[in-house]
Amino acid sequence: MMQRDVHLKPKDLLEHLQFKEGDFGKIALVSGQPQRAKLCLDMLERPTKNFTFLGYTFWTGFYKGRKITVGNGGFYSPDSAFVTELLCNAGIDILVRLGSCGALREDIEIGNFIIADKILRGDGATRYYVKDDFSPAVDKDLSDKLCKVMEKKGKVHRGGIWTTDALFREAKEIVNSYIAKGAIAVDMVTSPFVTLANLYGKKSCAVLLASDNLITGELGFSDFKLFEAQEKMIKGVFEFVLDSDV
Repeated sequence: MMQRDVHLKPKDLLEHLQFKEGDFGKIALVSGQPQRAKLCLDMLERPTKNFTFLGYTFWTGFYKGRKITVGNGGFYSPDSAFVTELLCNAGIDILVRLGSCGALREDIEIGNFIIADKILRGDGATRYYVKDDFSPAVDKDLSDKLCKVMEKKGKVHRGGIWTTDALFREAKEIVNSYIAKGAIAVDMVTSPFVTLANLYGKKSCAVLLASDNLITGELGFSDFKLFEAQEKMIKGVFEFVLDSDV
């Protein structure tokens, strides 16, 4: 029988990865897709690779004098949970998610930006961390500032994000129940991302691109508008981190 309280702690893994205190900046820009993380990396001066683990890689460099950490933090709830927990144990104070999502309103178009205001937990990972009635909360001040910046880049919507684990089980009876609770978009990451940030007392916010629309049935995964919007999102987030209060 197992005798230890926990098999592996985040600090144990960081030590195994030869991570040292101070390697990260105080703010992290976290993407699900490695390609999006690479675009963030291209914005940095003098980047240094911090670590690679199970395909998740983080770098730290400088953008106009600000020390920033960037990387790919997982596609799904389980990997997002453990990567976010690593970041929280590695000295990050502010976590910013650059993601994508399915729109839950007819007026949200492919490539529109969505700022997370409310997080609706439909994932399984966070149940290992918090009770079922726990409501994750993004930082309002950060979200307000992020919204103002992104409004200069394109159409912005603000509202609830529902996180699910089952992409092919987004049935109308389930989807509509979360729309009734205030969701305007669905993804597979934001709930554990914000939940873990809350548990560790870190600030978090999230901006997502609408890649498809569950109401209209539109699929924009290969739409050029999505890739154009992604570049605008990344530039906007880097402008956001230059805010003196961030």
